[in-house]
Parts: sequence; C-alpha cells; structure tokens
Amino acid sequence: IAEKNNTIFQFICAICLRRAFSSGNSIRNPYSPLPELMFVFWKEVWYIFHKVAKSNQSVFPARRHSKKGKGFFIMKKLTALLLSLCMVLTMACATALAEGKTASATAEGFGGGSVMVTLSVDGDKLVNVEIDATSQTDSIGGAAAKVLAEQMLANNSVEVDGVTAATVTSDAVKAAAAAALAELGLTNADLAKVEAAEKETYTDLTCDVLVIGTGAAGGAAAMAAAEAGAKVIAIEKLATIGGTSAMAGGGIAAPESSEQKKYGIEDTCEAYVDLWVEYNHNEYFREDSGMDEDRIRFVVGQAAGLIDWLEENGFEFGRPMSFDLIEGVDRFHYASNGKPTDLLYAKNQELGVEYWLETKATALLTDENGNCIGATVEKDGQTFNIYAKGTVLATGGFGNNQEMMERFTPVDAAQVAYFYGSAGQTGEGILMAEDIGAAVYEKGARLGMSYVVGDGTNAELTSLGGPWSQAPIVDNTGVRFVNEYCHSLNYPSLIYRHAAPYYCIYGSDREDYAAILANNVDDPAVTSADTLEELADKLGFDKQAFLDCIAVYNAAKDTGVDAAFGARVDFMNFATVGPFYAVQIAPQYTGTIGGVVTDTSAQVLRADGTAIGGLYAAGEASNGALYDLVYMSGSSFLNALSMGRIAGENAANQQ
Repeated sequence: IAEKNNTIFQFICAICLRRAFSSGNSIRNPYSPLPELMFVFWKEVWYIFHKVAKSNQSVFPARRHSKKGKGFFIMKKLTALLLSLCMVLTMACATALAEGKTASATAEGFGGGSVMVTLSVDGDKLVNVEIDATSQTDSIGGAAAKVLAEQMLANNSVEVDGVTAATVTSDAVKAAAAAALAELGLTNADLAKVEAAEKETYTDLTCDVLVIGTGAAGGAAAMAAAEAGAKVIAIEKLATIGGTSAMAGGGIAAPESSEQKKYGIEDTCEAYVDLWVEYNHNEYFREDSGMDEDRIRFVVGQAAGLIDWLEENGFEFGRPMSFDLIEGVDRFHYASNGKPTDLLYAKNQELGVEYWLETKATALLTDENGNCIGATVEKDGQTFNIYAKGTVLATGGFGNNQEMMERFTPVDAAQVAYFYGSAGQTGEGILMAEDIGAAVYEKGARLGMSYVVGDGTNAELTSLGGPWSQAPIVDNTGVRFVNEYCHSLNYPSLIYRHAAPYYCIYGSDREDYAAILANNVDDPAVTSADTLEELADKLGFDKQAFLDCIAVYNAAKDTGVDAAFGARVDFMNFATVGPFYAVQIAPQYTGTIGGVVTDTSAQVLRADGTAIGGLYAAGEASNGALYDLVYMSGSSFLNALSMGRIAGENAANQQ
C-alpha cells in the first residue's frame, strides 16, 4: 500500500505487530501500543498540515495537473496515515475483544459460601480456569476445586464430572463456570471438543501391604509399613486424601509426652483415662455398648511414644494446649507445620508409598484358610485385584450410610442430626470385613460433636452454634438441662433425652448476634418475640419453668457462677435484652462409634475371638471399644494414629 520509503507507516506496522504478539496484551495494560501509536499518528498529521500551510498548496491536487506535484505526495502520506489509523483501531478492537474473553461468575456452594470461577477463553479453547473456593471446607471443597479446574482445562469443557464427597461444591463450580461462559456470550457447545484420551487398562497388582483409606489411620499405617521396608499401596475411593481426618482440628490428646515435659506440664495417662471413663458413665450409659476400659488405657498408653514417632517423621509440635471444653490440662498437641493428613502424605511420598485415588475396594480376598490376601477394587469402570500379605482397613465409619445407622445406631438414626464428616463415610470397609467373618460392634452410636444452630444450611445461623459461643439450651418444655459448655455431653443429651425439638435462647445483648438473628427472622428455625413471656407462649413452653431457667442462667452475669450446671461464664451469652429469639438446633456428629472388633495388635477378630490372618483395622473403622456415647476430644486422632501405626507395623511383618 505504501512506498518503501514511508517510514512512518512501516514504524506503525512494526509496533502493531510486535505488540499484538507480545504476552500480556491488554487494552488496560500500561504497555498497550494504542497510546504511543495515536501519539505518533497525530504528530504526523500535524506535521503534514503544517507543511501544507507553509507551502500554500492544496492538500488535494487538481485533476488537471498531469504532473505529480507536492500535493500528490502529501495526499499519499495522508492515505498511508489513514490506513495506519485503521490498523491501530483494528488492533485496539482485537485487543479489547481478547480482553473480553475473560469473565467471572459465582454460585452458592456448601454451607451457603460463595464459589467464584474465572475463565479465560482464546477462540474456542479454555486457556485458564481459576476457582476461588476459599469459603468451602479446605480439604473437601477446596481440594475438589483444584481437581475440577484441572479437568476443565484437560477436557476443554465446563461440563465435567463432579468430585465424589464434594457434590455441593462441584455443582457450584460447574454452575459458576457455565455462568462465566454465558458472560462471554458462549456456551459449552462453543468450545472445541477434545477427543477423550484412551483409558489406561489396569491389571492385577501385588504388594506387601495394602492400606484401604488415607485418613489419619491409613496414613499412619502406610508410614509404619513403609518404614519397615514393605512395598505399600494405599487406595482412596475419593478424589482427595484425608477423609474426615482432613476436616478435623487435628488435636492429639497425649498425656506424659516429651512436649509436655519440655514445658513443665504435669499430666498422667491415668488422669486422662479417668476423665474419659467418667464422661461416658453419664445418665445415658449403656452397659452392653462394648466400651472397654482396658482398651482405653492401652490406647492412652501409646500417646507419648506416638508424639516422638511423629516428630521423627516430620511433625513439629509447639507447646501443648488445653482444649478448654473439658479441663485445664495442656495435653492437646497440634502440628504447627501442617495438617496431620498432609504431613503423613508428604512423608509417605518420600518413603515410596504408591497412592491410588478414586479407587474403591469392593471386596476382601481370602485364601482357602480364610486369611485375607488383598482386595478387589474398581477404578475408571474397571475391576481388578490387589494382592497383599497384609491388608489394613482404615475406611472410617458409616456416618453417611443411613441403612447402617438404622442397624447399628437405631436411636440416633431415628432423630434428625447434622452430619459434618466426609461423604466417604459409607461403611463398606466394615461390611466387607463382616463378609469374610469379622465380628462387629452391634451397639454403635454416632460420634457426636455438640450441636448446630438451625438446620445446618443457613451459614449465618450456623455461625452462632457450638459450645465456644454458647447460649442456653432448652427442650420442648422450655427447661434447661445441660452444661452447654461441655460439648462432649451435648450430643448424647440432645439425642437420648427424647425431648426434641431443642432451642438455643438468645437476647439482643450481643449486637453482632442480634443483627444476625434479626436478618434471619423469617427462617423457619427462628422464633422471635419482644418478651420472654411471649416467646414461651409462641413455643408452648411451661412458661414459669422457662422463665426460672433463664433467670438462673442470666444471674451468672452478676454472680460469675452458673448455679444450675456449672457452665463457663466467660462463654455464656445472656438473654436480658429484647427482642428475644429461640432458634431450633440440631445435634451435630462427625462420624460413628462401632466398626469391626480388633485386638491390641490391630488384628481383626472373628466372633469366636480368633484372628483373621492378614487383616488389620484402625481408626473409626474399629473404635467401638473406646466409647459408649461420649466422644473425648483429641482421642480420635490419638486412636487413629496409634492403632494405625501398630496395624502398619504388624501388616508389614505378616508372613
């Protein structure tokens, strides 16, 4: 279009091309070529018209002139500049269009938290997927978000399979991704289809130790077995490791530990055992539950050695802490450098443990003598066997299996409760062991953890719940009946008192709580009234009994003592200022008590007391000897890690 000596045009072309193909090209980019190109363009226009004015010639030459005069060449230069301007604007439009191929959208995830997905699209291809799932449970929804982002990029599609055990978060991510595409004027059909990669064909595997489950018990078992020199395969039916252990606080109750001694903390195993037994021997104690004080004493006796072993394998502990909800002894050990499940996984990677995710065990294999020799598993629609000298069941409980709860925990199963545990708690490990002759604890229970305000679906109301910020709890007659601060007793009291529905009573004494309650006054779980008397009438309480209970509770504000149940006054929320609210609550549980029967070597036993050769169990898959109805905080990790370690060591030595 332009002559070779038109340096301005060539310069503009060069800049356009250089900028167009450089990284980070954006109309909002401070290095965008548009400002500099427009500056050059208008500078040249001014220069040309200035020349014309000085020469006193028309910009457009007369047709009658056959000779090409100065105006002709000025015209050519202007033409070149106009074409350059077209190119500049075209590049700017292209830049803006590329920028318009990034969009974000949100959707409601687990617990009402917001999930944001940001998509970047180049033509018909996804070039980047970013998912902000910080509002979701880190080890479940957060982990699932990473998996989904990888799947979307790999498949060039937002219509991917959800992650098992993170259904709500998965659905939110996919909905937000579809909405982000819509913001760009696209649908999933507009994205180029990617041919599915040919699936790997699986064949039977052989190892020394097979660990089924990757929570605290499974991680400890794999680490102990690998340390003993065994070839270890660990399988997990979910897409992420950790199970319920990854959701937990991670505190390990460990009396007489080296960490306690380092800080001069006086504690004994016997003191912890006594407290454990005392809490379980409450008014609802069941003589035939299977709780075994000797087993409790054995597990607690492993605590000090467990802490040393974990420290040898990368755990770092600070000063032990008191959990405060039980007593004032500083015996809770928290890893300061990560979650226990993550630390176990990292160490096991170093030790060469082979992890298989989204691999589900469906049956245990036995030889002609009834010994366990591995498991049949499913992955990607294929079925194959993993043979092992020793197999460790670390599959967790059955908190997410209603049929098993109706069998093992009929009293609990008949009442509404909020489950806050891994969706993978479906109990098949227990049933697989039973299928090859294992004895099971028939008198199980839910592993309760206090209560949740509302029904667990309203994030604002849920934020009020739990013993750390307690309110007086009353039953359906309006009578207060429990020390709300003692979370270990809250759950069984709510279940076995048989006086549902239960309510937390709030005044407007705390402005933040009052604002939340006023904002949710239309929630079915909330009842409001200007006075306590009116509240009692609305809910059909025994009015005088209710008023007396709340009066005793409120008196602690001045006396510093809860005369009725001895709750910690600094955690109490008084109800002295209206309006007043009653919020229905639901018992909350994280798992179950029961599972298969084992001995102190973690071997799984038959009903006649003989061991099933080659089969071990640890953690929630076998915790029925430790509790009746009351879970002791810190004991679940203590049991899982201690018995997991023992199971792994013995499985590695299985001949």
